[in-house]
Amino acid sequence: MARESRLRRDLPVDIDVSAIWRIAEKVGATQKQFRNAYSRALRRTAATLRKKAMADLKSGLAPRSLQMIRRRILSFSISRGSQLDTAKLWFGLNAIKVKDLKGKIRGRIRPHHDQRDPATGRFIKARRRKQNPPGFDPRGAMLAGKTYENGEVSRSKREGRRTIVIRDPETRRTREAEIDVYAPMLDYIEDHAFAEVMDIFMHHFETDLRGRIKARIDV
Repeated sequence: MARESRLRRDLPVDIDVSAIWRIAEKVGATQKQFRNAYSRALRRTAATLRKKAMADLKSGLAPRSLQMIRRRILSFSISRGSQLDTAKLWFGLNAIKVKDLKGKIRGRIRPHHDQRDPATGRFIKARRRKQNPPGFDPRGAMLAGKTYENGEVSRSKREGRRTIVIRDPETRRTREAEIDVYAPMLDYIEDHAFAEVMDIFMHHFETDLRGRIKARIDV
């Protein structure tokens, strides 16, 4: 069953500013120490989340190239204004091509025939036995296997490895088969990254704040 929150691309994290200000007051922090510790905790939280997500998605998606994961795993921005800094997190949720993931291709490459019309010399349409649609079983634990109607097993031009292409029955044009990662990646974000973000933030905030007070920084 699809999660209701999956309909939203933005998953906000609310930080109770009044609660963390009471922590700052209790340890004798100044307003400037509080603001700077808050901003630095945001940046450190982003770095911590990126490192954790990188490790989890590496096994969850099993990509052939880690660069692909680095590009889509997490972007982080901080908006500075008169109020406290605000942060935004993004995960790339676009579908991934089958050829870019580790896994098993189900099906075989159909051989090309060389039958020609004796009169015209043109290739004639081959008679092919109907086969089951090809499929892909990803190695990554986060993804499920998929079967592709109108799919054909072929080899990618650049890498030369087996992959799947989808052929349009009308135009006969092909496009590369993809795996949808939208739902499983949002599940990961909700269950892992966003579930722990406040604990991670508070750890960095309290550590930085106490360090500033002890060293009398920003006083």
